[in-house]
Amino acid sequence: MIGVAGWIIYSLLCLLLWGMWGLVLKLAYSGYTWLDVYFISAAASFTLALAVYFLSGGKVVLSKSAALAVLAGVLGGGGYIFFMKALETGKASIVIPLTALYPAVTVILALLLLGEKLSTVQALGITLAIIAAVLLSM
Repeated sequence: MIGVAGWIIYSLLCLLLWGMWGLVLKLAYSGYTWLDVYFISAAASFTLALAVYFLSGGKVVLSKSAALAVLAGVLGGGGYIFFMKALETGKASIVIPLTALYPAVTVILALLLLGEKLSTVQALGITLAIIAAVLLSM
C-alpha cells in the first residue's frame, strides 16, 4: 500500500496516463477507421483487465454487485463508442475536455438518487465546468 496520500499518487498517474491516452488515440486514426481503433484499443484494455484481475487473485461471484459491475461496463463501453466517433472527426483539444465533464452527470445523479449534498463551492465548480464546456465548443 502506498499510504494515506496514495490516492493522490494514483490520481496523478491516472491524469498522466489518460492525458497521453487521448493524444495517442487521436494519432491512431491516421491509418485506421474509428472501428479499428475502437476494437484494438478495447481489446488491449480488456487484456490488461484480465491480467490485473487474475494476477491479483480475483474470483467472480454472481451477485447484485456483479450485475451492477456488468451494467457499469456496458455504460462505459457504450460511452467509449460515442467518444471514438466524436474523436474521429472532432478536435482532440475540444472532444477530450468536453467528454471529461462526465463527472457532472454523476454528481447530478448522486444528488437525485443517492441524496448526496453539494457545498456552495462544489456547486460553483460544476457551474464553472459547464461554462468552460460551452466556451470550448464555440
